[in-house]
Amino acid sequence: MSRFELPLTVEVLRWLAGGQLAERLERAVRLWVLLDCLYGEEGWWDLPETFGYTHIRDRLLSPRHPKQDLAKGIPSFCPDGDCICWKPLRFWLKDPSLLAALKAEVPDLEALLSARPFHKTHRTLRKELDYLAAQGWLQQIQANSKRRDNFRCRARGDHPQLPASAPTLTLSGNQLKQIYHILSDVAFVHPDVQVLLDEIWENHQHSQRRLFVWFEYILSDEQQERVDEYQSQLEALWANPQAGVIGFDYATRQHGIRHILTYPVCLFYARRAKYLAAFGQLPTPEGSLGWHNFRLDRIQSKRLAVIPWGDPSIPAELAIRKRQEKLPSPEEVQAAWEEAWGSDFYLPKALLILRFSPEFARRYVESTVRHPTFQPIAYEQIPALVRQAVADARERQQILDILRQRPASDRYFQAWVRVGDTNFTMRLRDWRPNGEVIAPLAYREQMAREAQAELQFYRPDLKLS
Repeated sequence: MSRFELPLTVEVLRWLAGGQLAERLERAVRLWVLLDCLYGEEGWWDLPETFGYTHIRDRLLSPRHPKQDLAKGIPSFCPDGDCICWKPLRFWLKDPSLLAALKAEVPDLEALLSARPFHKTHRTLRKELDYLAAQGWLQQIQANSKRRDNFRCRARGDHPQLPASAPTLTLSGNQLKQIYHILSDVAFVHPDVQVLLDEIWENHQHSQRRLFVWFEYILSDEQQERVDEYQSQLEALWANPQAGVIGFDYATRQHGIRHILTYPVCLFYARRAKYLAAFGQLPTPEGSLGWHNFRLDRIQSKRLAVIPWGDPSIPAELAIRKRQEKLPSPEEVQAAWEEAWGSDFYLPKALLILRFSPEFARRYVESTVRHPTFQPIAYEQIPALVRQAVADARERQQILDILRQRPASDRYFQAWVRVGDTNFTMRLRDWRPNGEVIAPLAYREQMAREAQAELQFYRPDLKLS
């Protein structure tokens, strides 16, 4: 592979910082170091043609540097003072002319020079490879079945070129906040956006943080790494529309481990974990076809097997859809999400009626955005809506009987929901005991059973064996 030099100049650093050098100096230097190691004359000549983060880690960090982080967002202490993680920015920013030029753009340069750009978690450093691939510095490929080497250096002339005049981009604090809220909704759907989201946080670490976001994610570091690998494989698959379907072993709750063949459509995060929305074999003994959301951490295979479209094992309906160019799309999933509340968009929908006390509704429910169909409804309007929306006569009558026993002065809300959706069920549990499900009866009866079971734990006269 031919090598090239990327000089350490203000122009290059401004380019790597996306025009925001004052806020992103530390990261710009970290990216420059990585690029110099990958492409520079004194770089990693022994790097395999295809490589992964472990190859970078073992060359970048000291052998004594811990291979695991203390916790999410907290790097472990490294006992080797010669490790690159101990080197401050001033180790690279030595040239007096460079420092003088930087000082004109980075007002707090002196304070930043003591920052350690590689004193980061392995997860952060690993994501830099995804970022470099997204920017065109690396080629992201599908790894083979046994190794996790999914990057390749670009050939000379096939890497990004420094613009003749790198633009300077400045954002106000309010604009940054708006961008953060937008990115937080779509970060997982597009991993490159996740890198940018992390960058917004990281590049403000030199100032005192006043905003903290708790992101509920239940996986251990090992599981998270495995899930991230599945995500990378899916991204590589989607880069080639002709790649086919995927196969994997999946741990179901009721039927044990099932082998699945399915067409992957999109990824999403729901409350606690990452999911793949796919159309293909269902995780049931019958193996019939349909939509299903697969939790990535419940996949048991080391890698996702890619089955080409011509393979006879691909279900006939999928093969026909491929020939007709009518494969399922992310737009179908999004439309179904908007139609009814619940991430399991393929489940049947039903009318939801909720009741809250006026005080609780005012504090925690009113003026909140839950779902496009979620809205307040006047007590007097509910009977007509129930008669129109509930097809089963017996259920319809039960709902109306319950409603007549409830005060008109309370606050009522309506929505369309997916019956049996786990994540929506968790939302209802969060509202207990302040909210009552009037309809549908399936959710009302489930909440009643759970409340009765919980009550048994708190009976003073109850002795558990």
